Amino acid sequence: MSRRKGVRFVSVLLVVSSLLLLLSFFGVTQKPIRGAKRFEQVKTSMPAPTEGENPETDPTSEQEPLSSEDPEESEVLLYDLPIYDNDPDELPRGGEALRLWPETLSIPRLHEPNLDAYLGLGGDVEPLRGITVILDATRGGADTGAVWGTGEGVVTEKRIVLEIALIAEKKLAERGATVVMTRTTDEEFSFFRTVAKAAEVALIRYGEAAELGGYHRDAIDNLRLLMSDIIRINQNSPSSGGRGLFGSIGTPPQLRILYDIESQYSDTLFISLALGNDPNDPSRHGSQSYFMSAPFVEQVNNEYAVGQDANKLAPNYTNIDSEGRRKLASLLKSSLAKAEPFLAPEDDKSEGEERDMAVLRLTNYVSASFSPGYLSNDSDRQLLTSERGREVIGEAIADAVTRYYTSP
Repeated sequence: MSRRKGVRFVSVLLVVSSLLLLLSFFGVTQKPIRGAKRFEQVKTSMPAPTEGENPETDPTSEQEPLSSEDPEESEVLLYDLPIYDNDPDELPRGGEALRLWPETLSIPRLHEPNLDAYLGLGGDVEPLRGITVILDATRGGADTGAVWGTGEGVVTEKRIVLEIALIAEKKLAERGATVVMTRTTDEEFSFFRTVAKAAEVALIRYGEAAELGGYHRDAIDNLRLLMSDIIRINQNSPSSGGRGLFGSIGTPPQLRILYDIESQYSDTLFISLALGNDPNDPSRHGSQSYFMSAPFVEQVNNEYAVGQDANKLAPNYTNIDSEGRRKLASLLKSSLAKAEPFLAPEDDKSEGEERDMAVLRLTNYVSASFSPGYLSNDSDRQLLTSERGREVIGEAIADAVTRYYTSP
């Protein structure tokens, strides 16, 4: 190349470079990426939608995070997770009853399973694939629950419900379900540790969905830290801090967010196992199930608020699947009655009974408490303490879950 051509080539390069830099400055082309940043995704925060743009009611408010076909050459933008209408001070003041949170979600809906896809699958090999069941074997450790007998022949509620839960876990897993156990050993856990452990299931999954949806997961991670504190402290005493978010009357804003997250996981059930016991009336027998509908939760919380200024307490939560809870409680009883008529409920009622129970009131999954029999009844006790009896109960629990999802 001659000297004149070389000078001309360099001049052209300088002109082109200057033009590209000028275009970059005015945003026509991407700005150059510097140094090591070129090899990592750059995450920046975007503001939440303006107040009132709830994705539950306003489809035009949905934000799409920016992306590129080549993540090494572009910025990945994450939005702050929007929270809507979650200030109790903005709710109308009421009378003696607690105010009510609206049924609309305070956060984006990021999980919406198609439960219709399970209908009619009852005869399949794994009809519960994609379903999660949280099994809570109550009692444990120093909390033996009901006790029958003495010495080496003593029978305790804590041991029987754990053995039933382990059998049910196996039966459910065989049908394709994912099973989460709140305890697998002889340890004592508080009610609040149990509901915090259950909450983690939805928080982990919602956090993953948030990232995939282009949101920061800070708000979810903060809730997980609060759950971790409750699990770590594991005490019922209010002074210990072991109740955490669950220690208030009504539903404060952070707890409402947690419940709104759990409500999106209709493919998850929570079943707590216990035993009946009535030494004063050993004739009582058979299974029983309990649940809490939205009106009943509201009634219970209002009773706790008697004598206090309801407008200074947290509002009542309303977005509860009452019919789902009623259906689950009913199926647990009817499935066991079909499998073992001797454990049929003495009242012959197919539906469960509403009862205030902390593990049901402080979680927003479809949930029920199931008592397959009375330890104080001779006939029930023979079945509860036999290997065959516990096998039948575990199978009946798996049948109830299967029928919940696969039958209309």
